Amino acid sequence: MKPLSATPLVSIALATYNGEPYVSDQMESLLSQNYINLEIVVSDDCSTDNTWNILRSFADRDSRVRLLPQATKLGYVGNFIRTFMACKGDLISPSDQDDIWYPHKTLRLVEALGDATLVYCDNRFIDEGNRPLGKRLSDTIAMISGSDSRKLLFGSSICGHTMMFRKEIIGATDQLDALPYIDLMISFLAMENGFVNYHDEVLVDWRHHERSTSSYNWGSSRSGRVRALETDEKILATFSKIPGKHQAFALAAHRKFTKWKSSYFDLSLFLFVLRYGHITHQAHRAKHPALKYLVGYKLKKLLAPHHY
Repeated sequence: MKPLSATPLVSIALATYNGEPYVSDQMESLLSQNYINLEIVVSDDCSTDNTWNILRSFADRDSRVRLLPQATKLGYVGNFIRTFMACKGDLISPSDQDDIWYPHKTLRLVEALGDATLVYCDNRFIDEGNRPLGKRLSDTIAMISGSDSRKLLFGSSICGHTMMFRKEIIGATDQLDALPYIDLMISFLAMENGFVNYHDEVLVDWRHHERSTSSYNWGSSRSGRVRALETDEKILATFSKIPGKHQAFALAAHRKFTKWKSSYFDLSLFLFVLRYGHITHQAHRAKHPALKYLVGYKLKKLLAPHHY
């Protein structure tokens, strides 16, 4: 990784789509950052509400805001990738349209980055009216760090709106768009090509509402669990195809997961997680993560059809 200057340019990469209810609050918080060397790069994914006009009003008032020309609709991941590619800074901080950053967020993350490829912080949950929900992300899952990408195979604590990463890592793969969530791919590349620091401080309010695209909005419904299972399978399949220090491990995990999903009773994934669950399921904080895989997925669906 190339060395950084004392105050490197930080590019805040904001991807928007129909964010009219919240984007003004977010833009105000981004422009209130007390870090002196930053730009705000915005890509709007062909919003049909008033989002674009709101963004133009902020760009007219502050030269640090750079709006990318509206193009064809790219979707959630494609829009973020487009924003990342347009960033001029050595460091990139992804931003969703509906959160609120604390004024010192950018400065704190620059200071905490050190030699890491990525640094991230904690967040606080708020509702649609900006009211705190009395919970932080660190209250619900374990916050992971280090250089072992196996920790990301079955879950992650690293959210895009909490992270700052070195721009050069996005050139480490041609599969940036392979997963439903770009922050997971960035986290994986950061661990594969360096290491991740966790900065233990709440620096952003994470808004939870019905229109959120986050997996935390899936809830405990049957459809939510099915979607989570499909995402797990997609993650394993993708990471097993990317050359790296743990590719063979990811490939083995994917094969065992596929067998478990299509079986009534298969112990291979149970034994695998029994041995490696302290690594692969670290973010879950589960005492016995292997128990989930003691019987095959097809048998689980048969025994509890309304649950699975």
